[in-house]
Amino acid sequence: MANKQPVTKRKRSNTNQPSGKNLNQGFLVKNKELLLLAVVVVITIFIYAPALHNKFTTWDDREYVTENPYILAFTHDNLAHIFTKPIANNYHPLTMLTLALNYHVSGMEPFSYFLVNIILHLFNIILTYYLAYLILGKNKLQALFVAAIFAVHPMHVESVAWISERKDVLYSAFFLSGLISWILFLDKRNWSWYIFAFFLFALAGLSKPSSVVFPLVLLLIDYLNKRKFDMMLITEKIPFFLVSAAIGIATLNAQIGNALVGTVNYNIIQRLLFASYGLFFYIFKLFIPAGLSALHPFPLLHHSMSMPWPFFISPVCNLIVLGLVLYSLKYTRYIAFAFLFYLVNIMLTLQFMQVGSAVVAERYSYISYIGLLIGVAWLINRATEKKRFPAAYMHAGCLLFFGLMTFVAFHRVPVWKNNETLWTDVLEQYPDSFSAYNSRGFYYLNEKMLDKALPDFTRALELQPSSLEVLSNRGSIYRMQNLPRLAIDDYNRALTIDPNYLLAISGRGNAYFTLGLLDSALTDFNRALAINPSMAIAHGNRGAVLYRMGLTERAVEDYSSGIAIDPNYTDAYLNRGVGYSTLQKWDLAISDYTLVLKTITSNPLVYQWRGIAYRSKGEYKAAINDFTEGIRLNPGSAALYMDRSMAYQQAGMAAKANEDMNAARKLGAKVQ
Repeated sequence: MANKQPVTKRKRSNTNQPSGKNLNQGFLVKNKELLLLAVVVVITIFIYAPALHNKFTTWDDREYVTENPYILAFTHDNLAHIFTKPIANNYHPLTMLTLALNYHVSGMEPFSYFLVNIILHLFNIILTYYLAYLILGKNKLQALFVAAIFAVHPMHVESVAWISERKDVLYSAFFLSGLISWILFLDKRNWSWYIFAFFLFALAGLSKPSSVVFPLVLLLIDYLNKRKFDMMLITEKIPFFLVSAAIGIATLNAQIGNALVGTVNYNIIQRLLFASYGLFFYIFKLFIPAGLSALHPFPLLHHSMSMPWPFFISPVCNLIVLGLVLYSLKYTRYIAFAFLFYLVNIMLTLQFMQVGSAVVAERYSYISYIGLLIGVAWLINRATEKKRFPAAYMHAGCLLFFGLMTFVAFHRVPVWKNNETLWTDVLEQYPDSFSAYNSRGFYYLNEKMLDKALPDFTRALELQPSSLEVLSNRGSIYRMQNLPRLAIDDYNRALTIDPNYLLAISGRGNAYFTLGLLDSALTDFNRALAINPSMAIAHGNRGAVLYRMGLTERAVEDYSSGIAIDPNYTDAYLNRGVGYSTLQKWDLAISDYTLVLKTITSNPLVYQWRGIAYRSKGEYKAAINDFTEGIRLNPGSAALYMDRSMAYQQAGMAAKANEDMNAARKLGAKVQ
């Protein structure tokens, strides 16, 4: 990676013009770094291509996409909310806008979301190359090393293969472009580049709050370029610091009381150790990315100083690193710049003040690693120049390192395939992770894999016995397994901790309903609605209780209230249709059944109930069609053959009525 040699004048030669082959060879030699960069991009595509078939996860993807109503349409209200209110405890409107565009293109099909993440990462590789090229004295080979390792480092998989980390790859594109524009401004003194840098920084700030450190990085670039520290240097940064302050205030307003987790459980020494551990963790993982995980939880503390040994070793390691950085100042500013670039971009994520449930997170390395890689590239180049190691050996070592990172990254991408692979991988690293058991159990619950969900929730409760969410979820499993008394035990435990926990109140009401304890069920649903009158499912459940009690008109009123709150409440439409049928309001019943069949087309009972409504109205052809579809879906249903037989009989088609009656008899129906 030797620096370019000075260009000298050459004497004119009388030789013939070079052949086309020689010209091609000259082009390849002159642009070999760019061609190799293209190879790096292709390899990166190969690494991340499997992510295009990954699924949404339950980790933040619900808040960002699958349960986010503000990305479903570009209405005035939605756009106003995106740009004025926090979403998922953060203010990042531009990120949410790109996710809304994804939804506009492909709905809830995750392919396009991953595709955009990958494209942004590929773009960031090119930006990283050019930024390193400008910082490292326009040395193409050093810039290639920085961009190549940035491209394939397994610590970056999380930022690309996780849909919710769109904010990472998006803000990085603006952040890196802004730094490049700033360097071009310093080089050319063209104020258009200054305006462009400011504009890109603003876009980065609207994409992720981490961009607040941008003005500090500008100061680092000034330091590297040995700019005089004067009033002009300070004044030109003021607009950047003002935007940075605005981003910081918006972020604090979004996170207060939400993402910020109380630190009362950790004393000042422990928090310092957390921060110190994080600072060295990322440096260590740059070179040895083993033991990677989507979640690195805080250590379980049994007493004040019971943290694992790496937390106590990390301050010593950091002091050694700092000493080496200070020592390097005798020879160059590059190492100090590289370390400070890393420090500035990582410092807000160091868990001195606890945010979230992770002591470190791999995604935080995305931009900060560029600084460390610039330092490594400079050191490799320096060793080559001083002939301490043969250049061929250094290049072979770099190629081997690139290959190892590629191998590890390629095997990390499938970890993000779905919730099961993701949380199982976390549990391989952290067998006592409450969050992993809870999240995987929730996935199994949604997939109706109850036999797998139950042990996960049970283990989660062993780790955190007072978790309301897990108690409620395990109660739901017991109900689905027709074990309502066990469900009631879990709901009661939750309500002992929080008497107003709505999910437990509503869940217990459902368990009472299953046991036929209708008065107790009604009491719970009334209680839930007293706490939250806008709880659509509580209206629907109370309606079911009232219907069972024979209070059909009141039941229909509750179903209607639930539908008014949630127009997509399919079960309420179905139950209201049954209520209308009971009241013999056939047109209204048919209307509700028809709405249900727009989303649920495989339930033969809905066709049967609508068929009965049509038959009761005398619309025998429509009734026969519905019964026929029901029989197609469930050919073993004697009741459907009986109902169609009656419709044929009333339509004057006696022969067909007899055929259906015989079919019903063969299926076990008691027909006289």
